[in-house]
Amino acid sequence: MLRGEKMKEGDENRKRRLPASERKKVILDAALSAFVEFGYHGALMDTIAERAEVTKPILYRHFSSKLDLLLAIIENAGEELRASLLLPTPSEMDWLTSIRHSVRAYFDFVTKSEAAFRLIYDTDLNVDAKARERVIQIRKSIIDVVSKVVSSYTDTSRVPQEDIDVLAVILIGMVESTVTYWMNNKDRPPEVYEQGLVRAISAILSKLPPRLAP
Repeated sequence: MLRGEKMKEGDENRKRRLPASERKKVILDAALSAFVEFGYHGALMDTIAERAEVTKPILYRHFSSKLDLLLAIIENAGEELRASLLLPTPSEMDWLTSIRHSVRAYFDFVTKSEAAFRLIYDTDLNVDAKARERVIQIRKSIIDVVSKVVSSYTDTSRVPQEDIDVLAVILIGMVESTVTYWMNNKDRPPEVYEQGLVRAISAILSKLPPRLAP
C-alpha cells in the first residue's frame, strides 16, 4: 500500500473512532449549516452526511430522520440561549446591571451562534407541528426567564404578575427585532444596538415600583 493511501486510511479510521457525542455534534453542525443554506426542505440527508464526512448509515444510526436532526438543533440552540440569560441572584446584581447583562448575553449568543438563531427566529419553520411547537416552547421559556427577572426587582404587591408577563413579551420582542435587524444589516457595531436597547428597556422598567429591600 502506498504511503498516501495509508494516511488516507488512517484519517478515515480516526473519523470512525470519534466518540458518539462528538460525532453527533459534527452531524448537528453539518445539518445546521445545510438547513440555513438550503432551507429545511431543500437540505438533503446526502448533503448533511457529506458535510459531516460520514456515511448515510452512520448518519441514520444517530438520527432516524431529518426532522430528528431539526428538533435536536432547535433544542440545543434554545437551551443555550436560555442558559445565557440566566442571571445571578438579585442580591448580587442591581437591576440596571442585570439589563446590561441580559442584552449583552443575547447579542453574544447571536454573534457566536448566528446560524442557530436564524433557525429559531429567522427561518420559516412551518415544516412540522413538532418543530413549530418546540420553537414556541423555547420562546415561552425565554419570556419566562425575563418575567422572573423583572419580578425579582419589582414590588409585585403593586403590579399584577399578568402585567409583568405581558411586559416580558414586549421586552423580548424589542430585543428579537433589534437583533434580527442588526444581524441582517450589520451596518453598525452590535454595541451601538446594545446601548440603545439598554436605554429603552431601562426607561420602561424604571416606571415599575421597585421591590423594597428586606
